[in-house]
Amino acid sequence: MPGEPDPGLALQAENRELKNAIAALRAELEQARHLSEVAQANAVSNVHAEMAQLRNTVSALRAELEQQDAVREDAVRTATFASQGEVRQLKATVGALHGALEQAHLEAEPRMHEAAALSKGEISQLHATSAALRDALEQARNTHEEAIAAVHVQYRAEIAQLQATVRELRGRLQTSIAESRGAP
Repeated sequence: MPGEPDPGLALQAENRELKNAIAALRAELEQARHLSEVAQANAVSNVHAEMAQLRNTVSALRAELEQQDAVREDAVRTATFASQGEVRQLKATVGALHGALEQAHLEAEPRMHEAAALSKGEISQLHATSAALRDALEQARNTHEEAIAAVHVQYRAEIAQLQATVRELRGRLQTSIAESRGAP
């Protein structure tokens, strides 16, 4: 079988191809491992860098927070001190106003008593004047009523006198008429 290929040679060739393929795959696997290790090392390095950056950021934020806390505490202390000063000032003002009010009350009290006494005197005087005016009015009313009664009495007397005069004049007139009729 000279024209036929040798099966041993074909197997050897196939074996070599398989070995070459295995070697290529091993090289590829080795390169993939190497790339994986490099990628992993890069990833770890990146993670470490990011962690370092995060630590720095956390430290910076912590420092900023502490600074803000210090500023806030200082502002609170300043505001507290200022408000305590204002409270003290307000208390002093209230005390001064209370003292001034008390002084004004003490100064006004004698004047109020004096004014009350004057008012009582004026009230008594007004009561006396009112009583005197009432008495004078009553007396004037009585005098007026007496004057009216006297006028009525005088009026009746004058009427009675006029009636007597009218009767007398009538009597004379009748006598005169009778005499003039009787005298031819």
